[in-house]
Amino acid sequence: MDTFWKGKKITAYIALKHHTRFIVPIMEKLAMQGAKINYLVAQAERSQEITAIETELDYNHIFDFLKNSDKDDIHDIYLDLRDTFGQTLVKDIAFSLQVQTVLDKTIYTTAQEYIAFKNYFEANRPDLCLALHEVNRWGKMFAFHAKKNGVPFITLQEGLLTTASANLNFQMTGHVQYSTFCFVWGENSRQKLVSFEAPEERVIPVGNTHLSNEIKTLAINRIREKKRKNYQCTGIFVVLLLFSSDMPPIDEILPIFRVFQNNPRIKLFTKFHPAATRLKIDNWMESLSDNFKKKIHPVHGEESTYDLMAASDLCVLAEGSTTGLEALALGKPLVLLQLKAPVIYKSNLLEEKAAIGMSPQVLADALSQKTDFNAMMDHHGVKKYIKNELFKSQGSIEYAGELLKSIIIASQARNPAPLIPKKSTEFDFSIILPVSENPNNLLALLEEISIHSENESFEVILIRPEKIPEPTQTILDSLEGNISILVMKNRKTLTETMNLAGMNAKGKYIIFMGPDLSPQQNWLEFLKKAFKKFSGNKVFGARITNKYNNIVHSGIVLDPNNKPVSAYLHLDKKFPHTLKTRSFQMLDCFICTRTDFFCSAGGFDTRSGRYMFLDFCLRSVQITSNPQTIMYLHNVELCSLDQARHGTGYDDSIFFYSKWHKSLWESEAQLLKDDKVSFLQLDAARMTRAMEISSLK
Repeated sequence: MDTFWKGKKITAYIALKHHTRFIVPIMEKLAMQGAKINYLVAQAERSQEITAIETELDYNHIFDFLKNSDKDDIHDIYLDLRDTFGQTLVKDIAFSLQVQTVLDKTIYTTAQEYIAFKNYFEANRPDLCLALHEVNRWGKMFAFHAKKNGVPFITLQEGLLTTASANLNFQMTGHVQYSTFCFVWGENSRQKLVSFEAPEERVIPVGNTHLSNEIKTLAINRIREKKRKNYQCTGIFVVLLLFSSDMPPIDEILPIFRVFQNNPRIKLFTKFHPAATRLKIDNWMESLSDNFKKKIHPVHGEESTYDLMAASDLCVLAEGSTTGLEALALGKPLVLLQLKAPVIYKSNLLEEKAAIGMSPQVLADALSQKTDFNAMMDHHGVKKYIKNELFKSQGSIEYAGELLKSIIIASQARNPAPLIPKKSTEFDFSIILPVSENPNNLLALLEEISIHSENESFEVILIRPEKIPEPTQTILDSLEGNISILVMKNRKTLTETMNLAGMNAKGKYIIFMGPDLSPQQNWLEFLKKAFKKFSGNKVFGARITNKYNNIVHSGIVLDPNNKPVSAYLHLDKKFPHTLKTRSFQMLDCFICTRTDFFCSAGGFDTRSGRYMFLDFCLRSVQITSNPQTIMYLHNVELCSLDQARHGTGYDDSIFFYSKWHKSLWESEAQLLKDDKVSFLQLDAARMTRAMEISSLK
């Protein structure tokens, strides 16, 4: 029996009741395997505490962790927040419309919550934290303090991201900033977040963690039969009309209501969104005539949406919603109303041929004519839509659990043991690189190494897969001189074979580089000078450009989402701030260090995959306790002959981001500040450069 989760402490932040359905199934599954689970709530306009009480969850209010000694810190943060909001109120008319007293109360509460979250991690050391998202103040602060303490923090998808209209796209930014990973339902939602600058390697499709469990429960408990019997619907065609938080104008959907007025063989249920207030629902219902009211079964929180879907024969959406996808996953025909009234949530259901588009009158006529809605559905379109929106319709809870296990294991990973060198020093440099998949690139870079390393003492170690194309084999067979070839046998990974090459290296200094990087003039000479100039153990990187003379790499910084990116990416290689040698936290694509240091540091971590250079740099700083260990050398230049290819899968990103979660903090802004470059100037420089090279492509 797997005892991994026994005693593991997991904390989840919850707010609205209908949002807990995505988190609670995971927590309950892990609790069954021995995990100790706890829920947190905070202060809000809608009491989050009521959510925890009604759902009978073991919870703490975040204010439970405030102390009397926190008063001064809270007051200082409150003043900082008030000043910031005050300046914004002056500049932004939207903010200036807010009621000042309420805003002031919210600011003070936010300051309290910030300190309370900080105290929570001091009093508790959870192994894992979850929240629905980090785009509200509570999720953002919770995620921030989890990251500060090196605790993996996972967010889940709220709703169907692909239904958001343009005026709600602001909600798409910031989903994956402080969180380690974001679990989404499917590939479409993943692409939506990535299009709003979320790091694609940290957005993982897992399916809908609530729906997969619900489908199983509905079948086992025979909910359809029970609900239809309870509501006296046996032999009757049941329609479920699903509203969003705002109901459409009554007069526009009256044709639908009329068809149910004198037709005993059909019945209508209306399900209101959980965010719709009781007052709004009552006012809307009051505008209906008594005759209509008798024919409608209005439901708010009294019944499960899934139970009603199971009982229905047709689901109808007033506008784009999560419930449309869920209805399709439950096998229900789906109609999306074509309303004249503007809608907030637009849907791609019709474009994807997953729903039937009808006006209220057309739907009413179809119901009167006993239309077979199931026959009208494009079942191929439905299947494709579900595949793109749901990674898994069943088993997503178990899959999410396996991912969470991998994340915790990686977050606690130890550094690799030192490597033992097998060869004595014979050369100044050992140049180690994988064989390019492009034979022309391989031939070109080998020629460039030969030309630009003339009169230098070096060896080349090439790493190739077991199977290679014939043109590549012909090139390798023709090689002479201090060149050796290692084959990745017995399913060895590239990092494992790189380490083997490192142990067999005969150079005093060791170079690892990508397979399609061509060195430029005097590169080894500049590296030797750097080793003489900088004492101690150093890891040197290079300025890498592409065929358009644009920057591919000039040191690694972390963007606002804490994702590693090249400094001054895509700018001209002569951009002044790339022409200076300086330290960075990380380097990519190329590193050069002392062979003995590489081996003593444990070489590349075999779990790091495509992050092997970044991981080695972070460990090097950790080992030396010197932030100046990683140095970018502007005069060591290489040309990228081809765009870098990244492997598929999430194993290496789970390892890298989980292990270094605490160490990865936004640094691009500080670099620009040091260089006196604004983000506006950076964007302008990139736009100018793109226009300059557009004619070359």
